[in-house]
Amino acid sequence: MATVDAARQMEAEDLARARELVQMILRAWDLITWDELLGDDVVLSLRVGAVGFNQLGELGGVGGSLDVTGREDAKRVLKVIYGDLRRGLSVTTEIVSGYDAVLLGDLSLRGTSENAEPQSQPMLLYMAFDDDGRVEKMTIAAVDLHPLIEAIRAAVHGGAGGSR
Repeated sequence: MATVDAARQMEAEDLARARELVQMILRAWDLITWDELLGDDVVLSLRVGAVGFNQLGELGGVGGSLDVTGREDAKRVLKVIYGDLRRGLSVTTEIVSGYDAVLLGDLSLRGTSENAEPQSQPMLLYMAFDDDGRVEKMTIAAVDLHPLIEAIRAAVHGGAGGSR
């Protein structure tokens, strides 16, 4: 029994160290270069094909979906879209578990036409870090919250109906 407890304690300590490393990187994000941040074989996925994103700045120029592998290709893509993300993304929720981080927020950007109204879209950024603190996987995606809201609504109504 003591061996199991010791193993669990070590695992918990490892997860806590990983979480601290990831949080430190997120706090210093603007001070870290892409070369320092991205792993050699990083996989970057963009999923920004949501309604309204076809006319939004450089991010819209990327198109609906894009996958790239390798630091140099990822840097090229990130350099194109990072200005829009930096100016328009408001992070509302940060979830860090071990070497994984999820940032949830809202991206507001002006359209490319002169009289375009600002548009807003819920966004998710997922990053998986290696044990050296380099990003191995990164996904930037527009999020459709309607299915999630409907699932929550159904669960609440189903739970409330079943308790009567």
